[in-house]
Amino acid sequence: MVVSGIEIAVERKAIKHTHLSVFPPDARVHVSAPLDLPEADLRSFLVSKVPWIRRQVAGVLAQPRQTHREYASGENVYFLGQRYRLVVRTGEEPPSVRVAGRKVVLSGRGLEMREAREVRIFEWYRAELKRTLSRLVPRCAEEAGERAPIAFEVRKMRTRWGACNAGKRRICFNLALARVPLRCIEYVVAHEIVHLAVPNHSLLFERTLDKRMPRWREARKELNEFIALPMEGG
Repeated sequence: MVVSGIEIAVERKAIKHTHLSVFPPDARVHVSAPLDLPEADLRSFLVSKVPWIRRQVAGVLAQPRQTHREYASGENVYFLGQRYRLVVRTGEEPPSVRVAGRKVVLSGRGLEMREAREVRIFEWYRAELKRTLSRLVPRCAEEAGERAPIAFEVRKMRTRWGACNAGKRRICFNLALARVPLRCIEYVVAHEIVHLAVPNHSLLFERTLDKRMPRWREARKELNEFIALPMEGG
């Protein structure tokens, strides 16, 4: 739906009240509306909120974000919500990435080109996120009473933190999660596992997630506002 030149994604849900949100990093506008709310009433509501929407959009777009990366010594690298200084050391050994104090050290041969450094950093992100998810997914599944096996994969996703295929019992996680705080990753895992039983974002979904992670709304807000995003490459 377009209101006063603003593109707004509309989601109909089994809820009593209308919820309007503007999400980082691209100031995406989203509204959740009751199933029985007439289209005309929804549009009137959104028109009344146009000044608020414009202020929120301006604020989101003004948030500091990481710029183009060279993956060179001295740049910041975010890992599990913490900021580290990247150190690149060339040598003859196979390329490797490790955390040393407040530094992420990328070392080895073949690191002269930016593209090669980027590949190694993202390989490291992928491996570390898979390691973290290998602990979180089974634990969260057990807490949710999910007995059947759950498969997961990690890949780059432009607009979603996770996606659940309930039929195949398979969850896909965004590679960018490697950079955010652990509690944010836990929220995404819990969110997607609830989708195995509740496919939509209804009141039942929210109540179920409340039981699994009572402070999930705080984690979602922190995730969507994390300064290191968006992430290039991968």
